[in-house]
Amino acid sequence: MPKRNCSTTIAIIGGGFSGSMVAAQLLRAATIPLNIKLIERNSLLGRGVAYGTSSPYHLLNVPAGQISALPNDPDHFLRWVKRQNVTVGTFVTSEVTANSFVPRKIYGAYVQSILDDAETTAPSYVHLERITDEAIAIEPANIGATLYLSNGQTIQADQIVLALGNFPPANPPIQDRSFYNSSRYKGNAYSADVLTDLDADDSVLLIGSGLTMVDLTLTLFQQGHRGKIYTVSRHGLLPLAHKTTPCISLISPFIAIDQAPKTVRVLMHLVRQQVQSAAACGQDWRVVLNSLRPITQSLWQTLPLSEKRRFLRHVRAYWDIHRHRIAPEVAEVINKLVSSGQLDVHAGRIQAYREDSCGVDVTVRKRHTTDDIVLRVNRVINCTGPASNYEKLTHPFVKSLLSQGLVCCDVLGMGLKTAASGALLDATGIASKFLYTLGPTRQGDLWETIAVPEIREQAMLLTQELLSSPPLETVRSSEQVSVKGMASLSGHQLVGIGFVRKSS
Repeated sequence: MPKRNCSTTIAIIGGGFSGSMVAAQLLRAATIPLNIKLIERNSLLGRGVAYGTSSPYHLLNVPAGQISALPNDPDHFLRWVKRQNVTVGTFVTSEVTANSFVPRKIYGAYVQSILDDAETTAPSYVHLERITDEAIAIEPANIGATLYLSNGQTIQADQIVLALGNFPPANPPIQDRSFYNSSRYKGNAYSADVLTDLDADDSVLLIGSGLTMVDLTLTLFQQGHRGKIYTVSRHGLLPLAHKTTPCISLISPFIAIDQAPKTVRVLMHLVRQQVQSAAACGQDWRVVLNSLRPITQSLWQTLPLSEKRRFLRHVRAYWDIHRHRIAPEVAEVINKLVSSGQLDVHAGRIQAYREDSCGVDVTVRKRHTTDDIVLRVNRVINCTGPASNYEKLTHPFVKSLLSQGLVCCDVLGMGLKTAASGALLDATGIASKFLYTLGPTRQGDLWETIAVPEIREQAMLLTQELLSSPPLETVRSSEQVSVKGMASLSGHQLVGIGFVRKSS
């Protein structure tokens, strides 16, 4: 008889914040023989796009005292960063406190250190294999699945975690899309060549006015850019700044879930009332928003589908600038650029591009009018934020998962449908026994699921789920085996993959 192998293999596709934290939690919590395969095409783990930046101007959007990666140890990051002999840069105070907003590159090193420490202290029967490669295919089996890597190897996995992070933004809809093939257009604000060959006096148009636009503006500022920086978004709203407020855990929500209104109109009325009451007591509106944070997911799930759609149409833009705030130091730079006139913000929609040998004229229809303005620029950069409608993604991995019926899209166009456990639902609505996910993929189900506090909690709960019901023993090898050619798997649909991540 063949030798039976009792070890469980869990493959994690994506080594940004989400994937690294699931791996670290598994290493810390496993009490059974376990092989963890962490697959990431970049050599540095825990970074993703958000924490892979090298700019000292790209700061965390959460104070150091509130962004521990470990749910049960809220001061873990603050203690870690104080122990490090690192320079936070001239942009922020040299002494880190609980209220400091430190550079994101430091947080990336922190996430990597958690993974390293978890691997070092893991039991001898728990192993982590870091695989610098891309998964290009998946073939479901009776138990688990086979993952195919771009180097021609395979992994037999009992369970698979899709830590996909964020996909690049879609090009804004427009009648003539030919300009999107121009060298003057950059469709991904985080691509390596986004500012290549840009003269310091060139004018730039940033499409979108959220956090991605803020990142690009700070990079231009850091490089000493002198040219005009235009930004166009539907509402023309900029993210608001943080102020010191009581810790979220010390604030009681003013809405009880079992008595929560089922309409967005009444919910927003209650929020405005609470803001007025807070102001009368000398408190800031941020305290009110912070008090909703622990129950935001529950509030979202109590809303009927029609009200969720109403929220996305009418409230989302205003919610985002209040909820996803920026560090005070960042806000100071942005405000100075606006005041000086170098950063020019417009509310409207792009109607057309007309390119010539010297630049491009961008026609913008101003919000709530029929008036058009023309912006003359040398480069256009898409800063609209990550694409979340999986039905419209052209990514071969996602398209194949959908065509096989292994997953199904969220009805709101925000990620994929999931069970409460994080298991992905197939086309018939049945929870998968081997496919799981966390983070932005679950936004349609949870709404609040793209930032560290929510993802760290999901990573811990998903770890408990993965370890609570290990798969039945099966005859398999946990070693990687060579594959001479995908053609030998005739009759099976293979899935291509190549992720872009941005941790929050």
